Amino acid sequence: MTLTPVRPQAVAPTTADAPPRRRWRGRAALAVLLLVVAVALLGPLFAPHAVTDPVDIPYAPGSAQALLGTDRLGSDVLSRVLSGGRSLLLNGLAVTAAVCALAAVAGMTAAWRKGWTDTLILRLADVLLGMPAFLLLSVVVVATGRGPAGVALATGLVLLPESIRVVRAATLRILAQDYVEVAVARGERTASVLWREVLPNLAPVLAADAGVRFLGAITVVATAAFLGYGTQPPAADWGLMVLENRDGLTLQPLAVLVPAALLLVLLLATNLLLDAAFPDVEARGSGRRRTNAPTVDAPGELLLSVRGLRVETEGGPPVLDGVDLDLAPGELLAVVGESGSGKSTLVLAALGHVAVGLRHTDGQAWLDGHPALALDQRRLRRLRASVCGYVAQDPRTALAPHLRADAQITEVLRARQVSKEQWPQRVERALRLAGLERPSEVAHRRPHQMSGGQRQRVALAVALAAEPRLLVLDEPTNALDTVTAAAFLADLTRLRGETGTAVLLVSHDLAAVAAVADRVTVMDGGRIVEQGPAEAVLSDPVSERGRALVAAAARPGIHAEPEGPQGASLLRVSDLALVRRAIPVLSDVSLDLGTGDCLSVVGPSGCGKTTLLRCLAGLDRPTSGDIRLHDQALAPDVRDRDPRQRRRVQLVPQDPYASLNPRHTVATIVGRPLAFRQDLSKEQRQAAVEGLLTQVGLGAGLAARLPGALSGGQRQRVALARALAAGPEVLLCDEVTSALDPSVAAGVVELIARLRTELGIAVVVVTHDLSVAARLGGRVAVLHDGRIRETGPAARVLSRPEHDVTRALVAAMPGARARGEDVTR
Repeated sequence: MTLTPVRPQAVAPTTADAPPRRRWRGRAALAVLLLVVAVALLGPLFAPHAVTDPVDIPYAPGSAQALLGTDRLGSDVLSRVLSGGRSLLLNGLAVTAAVCALAAVAGMTAAWRKGWTDTLILRLADVLLGMPAFLLLSVVVVATGRGPAGVALATGLVLLPESIRVVRAATLRILAQDYVEVAVARGERTASVLWREVLPNLAPVLAADAGVRFLGAITVVATAAFLGYGTQPPAADWGLMVLENRDGLTLQPLAVLVPAALLLVLLLATNLLLDAAFPDVEARGSGRRRTNAPTVDAPGELLLSVRGLRVETEGGPPVLDGVDLDLAPGELLAVVGESGSGKSTLVLAALGHVAVGLRHTDGQAWLDGHPALALDQRRLRRLRASVCGYVAQDPRTALAPHLRADAQITEVLRARQVSKEQWPQRVERALRLAGLERPSEVAHRRPHQMSGGQRQRVALAVALAAEPRLLVLDEPTNALDTVTAAAFLADLTRLRGETGTAVLLVSHDLAAVAAVADRVTVMDGGRIVEQGPAEAVLSDPVSERGRALVAAAARPGIHAEPEGPQGASLLRVSDLALVRRAIPVLSDVSLDLGTGDCLSVVGPSGCGKTTLLRCLAGLDRPTSGDIRLHDQALAPDVRDRDPRQRRRVQLVPQDPYASLNPRHTVATIVGRPLAFRQDLSKEQRQAAVEGLLTQVGLGAGLAARLPGALSGGQRQRVALARALAAGPEVLLCDEVTSALDPSVAAGVVELIARLRTELGIAVVVVTHDLSVAARLGGRVAVLHDGRIRETGPAARVLSRPEHDVTRALVAAMPGARARGEDVTR
């Protein structure tokens, strides 16, 4: 084994990038827009003549009396231009404000209420969308009469339906975030959830949509004036001036061209300002790439090669510092390291992508012999499409939620111009290569109808459909149980044998990938600190970071505790069942916890673990069964539980990045549950927030930060502090370590164990990681196909499993598998 030498790299000067140019264009567009708005609003104050006064013969050329000449009635064109924009602009702003307000209310209501309310709102919107805009405008004007009022109403009806759909779609995405469900489980009222959790995150969408609707409003109002529907003569209006003077265009073109030009400039400036204010991600990312690549010969025979790669933050330290990396055809290379080590940045840069906020300053990456970081976007997309398949970390977001599995794959085949006759065979082959035993069944399912393991394999099948020579996997086993993860990684070995595909695997779990990788590269602080054969790195790491990863992968000791609830029963679940679409999700589940107890619910993906936790939290309504707290029945829906019951049962969601509202500070997030307590003053709440942050191992200085400035471990601790703020007796933890590095996850598990001991809180932990159950101790319940197959003390269940499902889970634990241990003894 050898350490990769890290060479100091000189930082090359960067060329001017796209964001400064975009900012310049935005400022120029804003200046022009403000000038046109000033002309429209303040112009009447500077008009030299009344708009109806004749100053010369009709269509007279420019003179000292009329600088821009006269119109068809002999009125001063300049005076009418200066006076003709105010009503147009004010009407456009008024219509935009009304449309955005109504769309926000209707769209949020449709997304929140769902059911018949959603259907009714969408059908009304569809009816309006189905009517041609000109016909709708004409019908409304005929019904209300010509004039600004009728035009404003018609314009609102034209613009409203699409805006409702935009707001509804954005609201649905926000409502799917964990922080909204936490607020619901906490017992927040509907108005509070929408106002505090949804609206702040909806604001950017509303702002962008308002700009688009303003453009539409100006266009419709001006068109109505041109058609004679809006402002009536002799009033001045830019659109009306174009209509009135079109016959004299050859005699006095300024009477038509000046108001038309002002309308055009108003629309173009608004459009450019919107583009600058809301740039697309692809444009922003491409603007960070340096195009003057170093003149280094591309390596031959290598599918992927990186030399001296350096990527920096804007004005900050390097994220990658002189990195070298090689990948040969057919090889499986694992890049491991903790969060922030630079592994994801390295892999993406090797594929030619530098994320927003970063810049490539030195070195080069060759993909199939092409300098990926020096190619324009079009050539880079073609190169990646011909060489690579990419599987994102979370298949829930990687797969389109409305498409079936076969449709997801055929989209790729269509883009590769594969003939339609080959689609069925290629779809089945891709699904089989991904390890799905019954591809014909899975092909017709949508993502929400699949387990986590199935979603991960479908995402893999989508990538394999293009028959790539390089497969890039980003944390593919992150949210999978041990059995499913082991099977997925085993399939990679089979896949390489069948296709000869090279694999670049990103992971923070060294033990999980060591069993399948040819080589392992360990990253720390933006550098490669160790690389070599997988067995050598696992058995004899030479770097400090490598030793830390191996230690984190070791199988933890199991805490032995007596079985059964300690003292009186606190939370009791009897014969809980839930059926969806005639399919049982939970069947006859019974649990019993006392004060300070810990229960770890484990099982393969799709067995119903999270559903069980959601039933306890009142977010999913069970079909039958009974849930009791202190021998008092808990209502199936959290909204029907009394405030004390809601405070006593608190949920900590799975994803630390989705469980905190990105628009709220840590102090606001943790302090919100305290707001329900009337006996605390503002100063007392602030002191309580600081105390809670200290209790979960965070400094009070983090209170003013937004979640975006926190690491994954810090976010999870904030989520725990928020749950503790309510003063719970039962803590429901849903896969709270699945998105964390092993060392960070161990710290969070230790924190939960300490809080349980110090505060006497009963803890129910849903996890696919049996090492979490081993560290927590207490009892373990093994769930499979919605039923509890085995339960007992963690020490007994994990060391002497009795059920086949339990034995398979224990045998697949990465630490034991990598060392070849027999963990079933």
